[in-house]
Amino acid sequence: MERHLHRHLGLGVSEFYALRTLRESARAGTGLVYLNDLANGIGLSQSATSRLVTRLQDRGLITTHTSPRDRRSVEIELTAVAHDVLRLGTPLLQQAVEEAVRQLGAEDADELLLRYLKGSTDDAVTSPPTDGQAPTHG
Repeated sequence: MERHLHRHLGLGVSEFYALRTLRESARAGTGLVYLNDLANGIGLSQSATSRLVTRLQDRGLITTHTSPRDRRSVEIELTAVAHDVLRLGTPLLQQAVEEAVRQLGAEDADELLLRYLKGSTDDAVTSPPTDGQAPTHG
């Protein structure tokens, strides 16, 4: 999955899951997510999450600012570019998960298992855009 996402989007799995967590958190609340919440959502330490946030910010995928309610907190928002990455990346991740399950010999895997492994049941299953080449295993 890591190679698949990196090859097509230039992102690692942790970065992509961070964007998904931010999107899901924003859908459930005010549109802003705190650094602590992100760290808890993706299962990384606060210092690893801070480095990840810096990488996402450097790539123009998120914006951060100090919370007006609590000056010790950082609020994080997705940019329009991040929404495009998620739109393109979700089918790529789904394809990579399906290929990984097939490689493990689970061709008859239950659809619910595949949805669970994809990390979300609310993302539409679509085929990723192709460039005319056969898909590769990631």
